[in-house]
Amino acid sequence: MVLEKLLSPIRIGKIEIPNRVALAPMGVSVHSPDDSWPKRTIRYFEERAIGGTGLIITSFTRVHDKIATGPAPLIGIYEDRLISSHAQLVERIHKYDSKIFIQLSLFGAKFGGIQGPSSIYSLNYNKKPVELTTDEIETIIEYFINGAVRAGQAGYDGVEIHGGYDYLIGAMVSPALNKRTDKFGGSFENRMRFPLEIYKGIRQKCPDMAVGYKFSAYEWLPGGIDVELGKKIGRYMADAGVDFLDVASASSTTVLVNSEYPAVPPLYVPRNTLMPLSKAVKEVCPEIPVLANGAITVPQEADEAIAEGLCDIVAMGRGLIADPHWVNNARAGRPVVQCIRCNVCHHQLWRFGPLWCSMNPYVLKEASQDLSIPARRKKVMVVGAGPAGLRCAITASKRGHDVTVYERKPFIGGMMYPGSRPKFKEDVALALDWFKYELDANNVKLELNTDVTPEFVEKISPDVLVIAVGANPIMPDVPGIDMKHVDSAVNILNDISRYKGERAVVIGGGDVGCETACFLADNGFKVTIVEMLPKILEENEITEVKLRLLNLIKERNIEIITESHLNTVYEGGVELMVPYDTQMGIKDGGREMGIDADLVAIAINAKPDDEFISALSMKAEEFYIIGDCSQPGRIREAVEAGENAARVI
Repeated sequence: MVLEKLLSPIRIGKIEIPNRVALAPMGVSVHSPDDSWPKRTIRYFEERAIGGTGLIITSFTRVHDKIATGPAPLIGIYEDRLISSHAQLVERIHKYDSKIFIQLSLFGAKFGGIQGPSSIYSLNYNKKPVELTTDEIETIIEYFINGAVRAGQAGYDGVEIHGGYDYLIGAMVSPALNKRTDKFGGSFENRMRFPLEIYKGIRQKCPDMAVGYKFSAYEWLPGGIDVELGKKIGRYMADAGVDFLDVASASSTTVLVNSEYPAVPPLYVPRNTLMPLSKAVKEVCPEIPVLANGAITVPQEADEAIAEGLCDIVAMGRGLIADPHWVNNARAGRPVVQCIRCNVCHHQLWRFGPLWCSMNPYVLKEASQDLSIPARRKKVMVVGAGPAGLRCAITASKRGHDVTVYERKPFIGGMMYPGSRPKFKEDVALALDWFKYELDANNVKLELNTDVTPEFVEKISPDVLVIAVGANPIMPDVPGIDMKHVDSAVNILNDISRYKGERAVVIGGGDVGCETACFLADNGFKVTIVEMLPKILEENEITEVKLRLLNLIKERNIEIITESHLNTVYEGGVELMVPYDTQMGIKDGGREMGIDADLVAIAINAKPDDEFISALSMKAEEFYIIGDCSQPGRIREAVEAGENAARVI
């Protein structure tokens, strides 16, 4: 794979960056009580430098601990006592020839802060903020400048002024949130005065550091920043002399709405979603580097974006969470660990919890990822090629064991395989490509189309048996459930070519049911979803993911029937029990309703085959039960369970 542009160096101000990949300044929600860098977080950043990332941009670093700030603790650089902590981080990053910039910011009225540019209500605030006085704003400007000076003393190569979202600087710039009448409000130039004065002060005091500006080029707020205003902001700061522009989208709350340019694009929207914004800014600011954000996870696509002039540097958050060695893997022509954009990482940040990742079980555990060599090489039999079994097999083989995976289907992936079938879930298919590569690279033997029985285990006679057979779809006990036009959603996703017709009914409105409904609609069916609960997707906690899946359903004109359950299946249709009169639209205690259906997809739940699992486990002295056959869950839990089992074999 030739990645000429992506892997070429670039200068930002006086600083040369070895390649065009930056770790985006995404928080990790691990902090010290004194606002210094915790060892875990330093090690997290270091691993990305080890992996070849050219530029590390730190997460949000506050320049004061009292004024216009949010919840404590946070990373800070508001006192000299904090310099040594930052110096430790910088030293670790420079050890691997990467460069590191610090991001400086204050929350303003967000996340419990009580001060903002104007005392107005906004959907973005928890409560009405107190308007900062002119003198307070002047003082805050000095806080930013002093923070940058301390950053220079710590050895940072550059500073990113965080003017994005509706944090303090972003809110000051936004015409929707800044209603001031002094020199910091009103006209465009007055609203830009705050970041401009911060920049000018930092440039004067830190002449050798790269200084750039991050901003939302699109805000998704009534009367807020649109693309044209975003371009104007970029050009204004470029004229002022900034060394780079980091182009973001949305406000900190509208990341969770159906924006045209979602700040953290989930799996149901295309990759590289924010490239139109970076392109728009690049067109008016051709002379300085422009950073692009937003679901940039595939090396070839990143290289092409740079070659086409859409941006100069790709800033990756989730991609480098999933694969800290993304750059080195891309350089070597190896598949990167594909971020599946499930957004469990971002969901954790909104809960102020430590970062998680579905594909990388060592996020914020980098210090414990080294594998021990076992005292004896063992013959390991892994039954089931889902994410739990695959991860276990790969890691066990890395440790030196002789590993074979047995799978009864003709493909690997377990539930990830049907989950990869819809076109809108290509990232999951790319993740499976990584698993395939790792199996081969680590000499894991794979036996597909193999039914494993207790007798077969006896014949193989493994030292260790890993049972990762997943869970079986639950089929409701209703008349007609065995008819030919009824099947599990999983089977339908696995091979849609077996099913014909015009109308489909999906029983179950969870993630699997809703994705199956969209998949069937894409394959020509008119689809109805039937859900027992008052709403579909009730158990999906990740707001931006849920909203995007609801969008897909709406775009496909899929009918939704809630508070209803399947009564009977008959030739050409189903009978439901619904709680209301469909013509009158009122609840009346329940009545039967028929729907035409050439295909009925069951997506209500799954459960392990405990009897089978028990029978297998009796055939080996050392055995492990992992993944959905132990406790049904999501990919993250399966991958972590597989890794944990492999480490103790």
